[in-house]
Amino acid sequence: MSHLSDWYPELLPVPDARSVSRATGPSFVLRPWREADAKALADAWSDPAIRQWTVVPEVADLAAAQRWIAGWEERRRLRLSLDLVAADPEDDRVLGEVGLTSFQGERRTARIGWWTAREERGQGVAAAVVSALTDWAHDGPLGLRVVIAEIGHGNQASIAVARRAGYRPLGPIGDSPTSLTLVSEVEGQSHGDDARV
Repeated sequence: MSHLSDWYPELLPVPDARSVSRATGPSFVLRPWREADAKALADAWSDPAIRQWTVVPEVADLAAAQRWIAGWEERRRLRLSLDLVAADPEDDRVLGEVGLTSFQGERRTARIGWWTAREERGQGVAAAVVSALTDWAHDGPLGLRVVIAEIGHGNQASIAVARRAGYRPLGPIGDSPTSLTLVSEVEGQSHGDDARV
């Protein structure tokens, strides 16, 4: 089995603004986390809806957010994750986060996850950023064949986001007692074993 370093030997790339721009829908830029984002991250981690559906630190305070942001480059260097801020292009406020993790180089797969800040929900932000990062993951330098979203059965909002972004259920709905797996595939790619990360 090949390692990710064999498949993509450099740092995980970061999409530039042009590669994820959209003609319609909410405006946003995808960018790395910055130290100035720590309060927004701590606020998001404290949001009950995000805590219910997303893995966040048990102690989700400003210091924890600062430590997590400080580790961004190391996680990218080790090819553990590529976590990006969806930011407003006018005032740079944090709209949410979208990221890729669980990279499998031989299969060219990764998992995607996201959250949206409470005040930004219901405006199409999540679907737009998930769609943008998914397209870039397939068509950009990573060249992923399959991107996987694993979503808790009760998280209807995120299931709807994934479907709007072009993801389809893998297997019959209800196969797993706790989650629904949805996939986005390069056209003509059979998910088969490739989707099992």
